[in-house]
Amino acid sequence: MRILLIGFGSVGQALLPLLLRHSGLPASDIAAIAADECGRPVAERFGIRLEIRPLTPDNHRDLLRGRLQPGDVLINVAVEVSSLALIAWCREHGVLYLDTCVEPWAGGYAAADGSSTNHLLRRAALALHEPGAPTAVIAHGANPGLISHLAKEGLVALAAARGVPLECRVSWAQMACALGVRVVQIAERDSQVSRLALPADGFHNTWSVDGFLSEAWQCAELGWGSHEPALPDDAYRQEGELGAIYLDGHGAEVRVKSWVPSCGEQDARLITHHEALSLAALLTLRDAAGGLVHRPTVYYAYRPSPAAQRSLEGWIAGGFQPPRHTQVLGDELVDGFDQLGVLFVFDGGAYWYGSTLSLHEARALAPHNTATSLQVVAGILGALDWMLANPRAGVVEAEAMDHARVLAVARPYLGAVSGVATDWQPGPAGDLSFKNFRLSSVTRKREFETL
Repeated sequence: MRILLIGFGSVGQALLPLLLRHSGLPASDIAAIAADECGRPVAERFGIRLEIRPLTPDNHRDLLRGRLQPGDVLINVAVEVSSLALIAWCREHGVLYLDTCVEPWAGGYAAADGSSTNHLLRRAALALHEPGAPTAVIAHGANPGLISHLAKEGLVALAAARGVPLECRVSWAQMACALGVRVVQIAERDSQVSRLALPADGFHNTWSVDGFLSEAWQCAELGWGSHEPALPDDAYRQEGELGAIYLDGHGAEVRVKSWVPSCGEQDARLITHHEALSLAALLTLRDAAGGLVHRPTVYYAYRPSPAAQRSLEGWIAGGFQPPRHTQVLGDELVDGFDQLGVLFVFDGGAYWYGSTLSLHEARALAPHNTATSLQVVAGILGALDWMLANPRAGVVEAEAMDHARVLAVARPYLGAVSGVATDWQPGPAGDLSFKNFRLSSVTRKREFETL
């Protein structure tokens, strides 16, 4: 087996030492194609071949020709390289595929008006599924990906904590309904701090700057719960699935109340993510006639690192102009943690289940890693193990995979994995509608057709 990495930025460099450790492959059987030289020192340290050739719609087939054979693996951790194009190429050549986000080609996120949502990208990727085709695992890093496995484990833990007996044959949607879960937040807080000062017109982040800016620019997306009384004034339903909606404006501007164990209530950003849609689909309960019985409202509530938070505020205040100076923080980080989990909110309380990984733990576990990158790498390693055991599954996302198997591989790299109960509620008792979580005001900026 050979492995080809597309992209060799912060995640690719963090993945490489653990990929060598887990795969048992010699460095000569792993190669990378990247758009720039930033990963050259790490590639040379570990002895893999790194080629600087940005993939485009016009050249990707020529660049991939002859590099991989049936049974080999392509891992896409690049930005602005189309997942759909690579999935199609891999299927034609019998190659296994894995990515951490369903990416479009450059410019695919340019329109923040509902025409380039994660919902549409997800639907397009799942439409490529063919039974028995080479496995293509989509959207499987930390979140999306690993977080969906933690959600399943968290539901089991919540049921045990509340003494709710559940039959082994019950579905995840039935479990969420029986537990009264009205809202599911992917609740994350990154507290890692840097010794670098943030320059004017600069953007610092603990993972890809380009990737974060793309997400923050897109419309905020969420799965819409069956308990919600009405759509927000700036909301639009998405084509094909009434549980998927998007909000007018950029996700970076949508602020919500959230909760994590390290600080309690926090002010977070509702950033669009694949798992908000895939988890909403998993937890949708319908009756025999197809009628909607129960679905929680699902979305990603993110509090980025202090430097990234300041960067984001400056970017918004400057009218979303491209930053002049960007930096992915690695060795510059001095302390902190990344706390990533699933917050199940129900009447009278909530339950958070997830990973708390410190910067120092991450560095002790693997070189070239931060707390953020190692959680992503753990998700990739778990998905790769599952994929190699299931090489003919077609296009799949995390919800269709064995969560116990994935977590068995990922858990050693996640720090403390635990559940924490709280009586936190976002507003008046008994009202878990989205308006009570939302902090930012609703201002419709455009008029366009509801899909």
